[in-house]
Amino acid sequence: MATTLRSLLLTATGSVAVLGAVLAMRATAATGEFVLVRGVELEIRGIPSLGQEAFTGSWGRASMGSSGGEDGGDWDDPDGVRAFVSLAGRQLRARVAAPVSWEAGGRFRVRHLRLNPRAGLPLLVTGTVRTGVSWRPSGPAGSSVVAAPGSVAVLGQPVEAGTTSIPATGVQLGYPGVTTAVLTVVRTDVRKTAPHTGGGPRAAEAGMTLAISGRMVGASGDVVYDGPLAEVTLGGASVDCAGDAARQEPGLTPPRAPAPTPSGAPASAPPATGGTPTFADSLLSMLAASTGCSRPSA
Repeated sequence: MATTLRSLLLTATGSVAVLGAVLAMRATAATGEFVLVRGVELEIRGIPSLGQEAFTGSWGRASMGSSGGEDGGDWDDPDGVRAFVSLAGRQLRARVAAPVSWEAGGRFRVRHLRLNPRAGLPLLVTGTVRTGVSWRPSGPAGSSVVAAPGSVAVLGQPVEAGTTSIPATGVQLGYPGVTTAVLTVVRTDVRKTAPHTGGGPRAAEAGMTLAISGRMVGASGDVVYDGPLAEVTLGGASVDCAGDAARQEPGLTPPRAPAPTPSGAPASAPPATGGTPTFADSLLSMLAASTGCSRPSA
């Protein structure tokens, strides 16, 4: 009995320590960045059957917090995104001039994006893409994505907002075991604003996301692969100036549709929803964010 009681006490003490660390991180985050913009966020699916290795990375970042001022962007590339992407005229800006305005945005052009060095054509090229978010106390939050019609192209074919099917070859994509393919490109131009309790919009998110999947067929007519290939987000920007003590962390991007399941692979189980909140969850939900802007999603 004594041993059991000691174990319970140690477990409870450990839980409180972990919860305290979580609360401390949450409090620190609430006084972090008010505005945030990233240049390129890239995720490449690992596909052994195509000889493609997995990759996830972000390149380019500007942010500003409660001290105010302007950040012209950091283009260091610790993740190695430049092995896959080349940009031209890259510009990022995050600015806080409290209490006058909060804003962030990006402007650049994708010279090429290739998933592997064997590719005969760039998978993605663009004209100038501009994204921006802003909020001023004198008006509502705003978000924008601007790209000239036809200036975003996958394998040379223009891609507008929505879903586009594009025929391809293994040579174009750089997959030796593939003869022909059909790519499905879903382009989403995110322009979102969200209201806070009892007032107008004071949070916004903008960015252009392209999710690319493909059905690959080999020389004998067999399906080599059927599923997601890559996803890239250009100029993802967010601003959150809710000033609402009950506001949770921003989550403006709508939930993604389930990605196509590779041929022969089991579908992933959907995430659990509902259920009884844990003790830690209940305490976290009681935390009050500081008045003013809260931190955009990192």
